[in-house]
Amino acid sequence: MSKDLKSIIGARVKAARRAAGLTQAVLAERIDRTVETVSNIERGRSLPPLDVLDQIADLTNCPLSALVEMPSEDGRLSERTELEMILIATGRVLSIEQLRIAVRQIEALK
Repeated sequence: MSKDLKSIIGARVKAARRAAGLTQAVLAERIDRTVETVSNIERGRSLPPLDVLDQIADLTNCPLSALVEMPSEDGRLSERTELEMILIATGRVLSIEQLRIAVRQIEALK
């Protein structure tokens, strides 16, 4: 497993955790791991097994695919990934009408 992929998944886990309003300690407790383990995942030092990634996705209300999807060719991921994760998490708590408004606003930016 390449260091880059570990870093990308780690950044996505961190962004999903933050967007869900969870601390590393709370996430660690809920996935039955240590805070150090969560920190190592987020810093790209270790890659958790798929079942742990699935737990993280579930707890952060983030699609598993968003955590593990292969990066694009442009190499610009960390800030973009974090912003996309925030959009996903925010969209999940909006009412359907609020979500429609948000989509129209985002589309107007294109």
